[in-house]
This record gives sequence, structure tokens and C-alpha cells, in this order.
Amino acid sequence: MIDILGQFLLLVGAILSALAAWGILDFPTPLARMHAATKPASLGLASMVLGAGLLTDSYGLTALGALVAVGLFLTTPISGHLLGRAAYLAGQAPELVHDDLAGTTPSPGLTQTRRSFAWWRVAVLTVSWLVLWQDFALGTAVAGLLVAVGVELAVAGWAGERSRISVLGSLLFAVRYVGLVVRSTARVAWEVVTPRNEKVREAIVRVPLRTRSESAAVLLANAITYTPGTLTIDLAEGCLFVHVLHFEDVETTIADVRRVEELVLAAIPGPIDA
Repeated sequence: MIDILGQFLLLVGAILSALAAWGILDFPTPLARMHAATKPASLGLASMVLGAGLLTDSYGLTALGALVAVGLFLTTPISGHLLGRAAYLAGQAPELVHDDLAGTTPSPGLTQTRRSFAWWRVAVLTVSWLVLWQDFALGTAVAGLLVAVGVELAVAGWAGERSRISVLGSLLFAVRYVGLVVRSTARVAWEVVTPRNEKVREAIVRVPLRTRSESAAVLLANAITYTPGTLTIDLAEGCLFVHVLHFEDVETTIADVRRVEELVLAAIPGPIDA
């Protein structure tokens, strides 16, 4: 049964990766191509590494595949955000039916603030160390713990605002996030296999955020990239600039972002605007 599941994941991953490559070649604009690069490609690669781990019948390699999959879902939205913004600044967005970013200067990036030391991040880094080494011996665990503490001390300060995290809200967000990944992948895959679909109408919409938490804003920006038909282009001054593949109107886009923001606020409670 595990072998069948592994083969199925490999097959799904290969198909999604092929569709992503096709979409990158076939979609008419760079911003539209970013939807193919960030959605089917990431889920396809994640499926392949998980399938390969299951077929080896090794818990260590399966855990390593799961770690790689999580890494893809954490980093792909950020790369999509940066490449999309670079394409826009280079004037490679000629077919927008609505553009709220026109006439504004996109931010060079989110302003970083010093964050508090957090043991949960140390724990995550330590577990990742053990999985990468595929060795759960005490010595390896101690070495991983020391490295994790060193990394946390290097990037975090003892001063700064601490973000609260709701365990139940985070679980709900994770479940819904998986659903967003699957839905967005299916939507973009359908656009790839139906290249003459006239519903593709590109736009960039400015969405004011309710949250005032930096962590929540970054999580929302990443999650929006995996929402069907949307891609974060910029995050600046309490606003999210979202590229929409199937633009209907500004109000609909804002409402879609608001629904994802509610999930983020459940996971990371913090100050919000009324």
C-alpha cells in the first residue's frame, strides 16, 4: 500500500511539474507565468520528494522528503513575490485591466524589526537538524540544539515585540492552507490545459490590511500567493498589492483576501484596525 501511494505521488508530481513547465512557456505575461511557477511546480516537487521517500521504505528519507516539502511551501511564495515585483518594475505587465500599483513606488522590502528569542524556533531547527542528519543519537541532538540556539541568538534580540501564536488557530490555518494549495494548483493547471480560456483577466489590486502584526502580514502575503488565482506583488505601508489572474472587480478581490486574513489572525492574534 505504501509503495502504491509512493508511486501515485511520483506520478502526480511528474504531471504537475510538466504542467508548470508548460504554463511557464505558454502563459502570455511574466506575472501570469509566476502563477504556474509558484503553484503546480511547488506541489509537484513536494509530491515527488514525498513519493521517493515512501518508495525507499525509510522513515528517515520520508521525514527528509516531508522537510523538503515544507521548505518548498515556505520559500516558493517569497521567491514568487520577489520575481513578480521585479517583472512589474521592469515593465513586463502590459495587459493589466486594473493597476493600483501604477504611480506608486514599490517598497524595497518589509522593514525588519528585532524579534524575541523563541524556544519553539530552536526546537524546530533542532528537529530539522536531526532529520537532515538522519541520526537521532543523543550527541547529534545536543549538537543540533547548540547550533539552533546559536542561530536564534544571531538573528534575534532579547528586546522586541513577541508574536502570540494560537495552537488551535494554527492547526485550522494549516488545514485550510493545504486546501488553498490544492485548489490553486488545480485552477492554474486547468488554465494551462485550456490556453484559450477567456476568463484570464490580469489586474493588481491594493488591499488595506487590518492586521498590524509584521508576522501576520508576512504569513498573509505568503498564503495569498497560494490562494487560487492570486499572487502577492508587494507588501508596503499596511497594504497588500495582489496580482489577480481572474479579475472580476476590486471588491471581490478584497473580500477574498479578507477571508484568508481572518485565518491568519486566528493563528497569530495581534493588533488590528477596526
